[in-house]
Amino acid sequence: DEPFARLSVFHSIFHRVAGLLFNSEPERKLAERLYGIPRDKGAVVGMGIDPFEADPTAWPRREGMEQPYLVYSGRREPMKGIPLLLDYLYAFRCRTGRDVKLVLTGSGDPGIPPVLKPHVHDLGFVSETLKREVMAGALAFCHPSLYESFSIVLLEAWMAGTPALVRASCEVLRHHCEKSGGGLWFRHYPDFEECLLRLLDSPELRKALATAGRCYVLREYAWPAIVSRLLEALNRFGP
Repeated sequence: DEPFARLSVFHSIFHRVAGLLFNSEPERKLAERLYGIPRDKGAVVGMGIDPFEADPTAWPRREGMEQPYLVYSGRREPMKGIPLLLDYLYAFRCRTGRDVKLVLTGSGDPGIPPVLKPHVHDLGFVSETLKREVMAGALAFCHPSLYESFSIVLLEAWMAGTPALVRASCEVLRHHCEKSGGGLWFRHYPDFEECLLRLLDSPELRKALATAGRCYVLREYAWPAIVSRLLEALNRFGP
């Protein structure tokens, strides 16, 4: 839901096509709100996620990482909520005394404040294998973004066997968590602290969330499911 979406040219284009394919249900609802698109003119298809396995002990063992850590992968910029995540991590460490680290992968300068540098591992752009290993070993995948249309990295984290902690005001992230049962969400810092403490203190909760998230991805975003939804939509919208 960004300013350029309200340009009149998009309203015209959305109404002139035979049909619309969306990545997620919240994205379809946004088009409906902005352009008055009839529900039967759109179909939620998503995209396929290749299944994989990742060793949760591989990266922590190589790096000597004994403390629990959150992981974020993707572009490191304000719209993705990175400054907020850094602020919340600092507040959490100060308020609770719990030694939780943060691992970042992806592009862009995250702007890590000096006081947090010993506790934030910025790996930059990494291979898919390394990214998956880092995800698998994490306490949770934390996604503080405001704007997402699908969030590939969230689904990859679930495939890696890791629970999610996401920003409640992002409709797509919260939708995935509610539908899958694979994650928790926070509206503000008190929520963040409570959720993170629950994840730290309950291995059973972490396992249940991670299992539910992985099952969701395997069920909803396996290639056969994607192809089936795509062909159904094309048959419906086609001549």
